[in-house]
Amino acid sequence: ISTQDLQAEMPRMPEAVRERFLNEPDQFREFVQTLYLRKAFAARAQADGLAQVPETAHKLLTARESILADAYMSRIAESVTPAPADIDKRIQSIYKAEPERFRTPAETHARHILIKGKDADARAQAEKLLQELRNGADFEALARQYSADPGSAAQGGDLGFFPKGKMVPEFDAALDALDKPGSLSPVVESEFGLHIIRLEARKPGTLRSFDEVKEQLRAETVAKLQQDARKREVERVRNEAKGDASAMDAFIAEQKRLAPAPAAQAK
Repeated sequence: ISTQDLQAEMPRMPEAVRERFLNEPDQFREFVQTLYLRKAFAARAQADGLAQVPETAHKLLTARESILADAYMSRIAESVTPAPADIDKRIQSIYKAEPERFRTPAETHARHILIKGKDADARAQAEKLLQELRNGADFEALARQYSADPGSAAQGGDLGFFPKGKMVPEFDAALDALDKPGSLSPVVESEFGLHIIRLEARKPGTLRSFDEVKEQLRAETVAKLQQDARKREVERVRNEAKGDASAMDAFIAEQKRLAPAPAAQAK
């Protein structure tokens, strides 16, 4: 295994793997041994004439064709990739033309207590808890003790910040009606049961700056240009092909004739 072999292999590794190999010589030696075995076995197979075995020859041919096809499509993609300065102009235009794409939605921070069920007993319990809260009881303590929501009960009913639409409509509507932090909703019924909701805070939507999104936009723009170029080339080459429908039909008929008959089903 030569230095050139290793220099060709290294860029193909994920960065983390490459770093580990360089920092752990024993693992790198094992990698070199693997390359050696691959090359040695391939040389012995060649010497034994295995490359001429029809099945192996076909695999070699298709592997070569696949590698060359990938290289050709990579060249097509590279040919349409603009220079960095041109990409920057494109993405600045996109940012100015489509500001809503880069706006983060307003979010609300809330807590809730969920009582399972919707019958009279469940409603009586929920109303009792609501009255206790209005009288000054600790919301977080009651949530830990009574809430049936496994995701938030242990955190004192805390749901964190979330955008509108993440919760069920009844929950969102009740939360929208609360005007200031600390406000309590009436008992709210949803498909999950009965909720008591407390508003914690509201956070307005913001427009992400160009610097925040430019790398995302650059990657999207280049990927789109390259994808479109690949599609155009696929269509161009596909349109050059001339099919022979009769030959195709004959091949299918012959394969069906040669296929083994299906086993009779047991009755």
